[in-house]
Amino acid sequence: MSCSHEAHGHDHDHNHSHDAPLESSPLDSLYSQIDTPNVTALNAEGGGENGQRVIKSWEMRDDESLWCESDVDDELIIKIPFTSSVSLRSITLKAGPSGRTPREMHLFRDQPGLDFSDASSSTPTQAFDVVPVREGVEYQVKAAKFNGLTSLTLFFPGNSSGGDEETTRIYYVGLRGTFQSLPNRPGVIVYESAARPTDHKVDGATSGQTFRPGY
Repeated sequence: MSCSHEAHGHDHDHNHSHDAPLESSPLDSLYSQIDTPNVTALNAEGGGENGQRVIKSWEMRDDESLWCESDVDDELIIKIPFTSSVSLRSITLKAGPSGRTPREMHLFRDQPGLDFSDASSSTPTQAFDVVPVREGVEYQVKAAKFNGLTSLTLFFPGNSSGGDEETTRIYYVGLRGTFQSLPNRPGVIVYESAARPTDHKVDGATSGQTFRPGY
């Protein structure tokens, strides 16, 4: 039996989201549309390529043998390019343990050059308060803001420990939505398809959000 949860925050327009949670399913996973070899992370322990560790298939969503963890502090950026034009519906995040869970997740569309200074001083396309649980939680985005993406950048401005833990750890990032082939890439149109950290911190409010346990 699945249960749904809804939480509300504020975005910069002070709008609330009351969208119904999505049904968890692998059928509209965007995993195959992620340019995984070019996924990278800033301030990642072991190097930027370790950002690729969080890009896992539906079947591997519960695997905790691979993760991406921040290095010198608890800030982390993960940059996800796509091989097609993506319309995002939701993002599932699995993180932890305990205080290493990020307190917020800020999403930026089509800003592949974003660094910590930019992320700290810019308004995200949408932001979420992260649910402090170990299992994966699915966050429903405002779909109108995430149509026609070629890349998605995730900024985690700190963890939930209140200073007790020095790092942030991410196990899994799952994306759901639809996609179209880019004009300069071969293929057919498909619908409903199966760094150097700084000390900048973000104090902005998070946007209206809907989330549920899911993948």
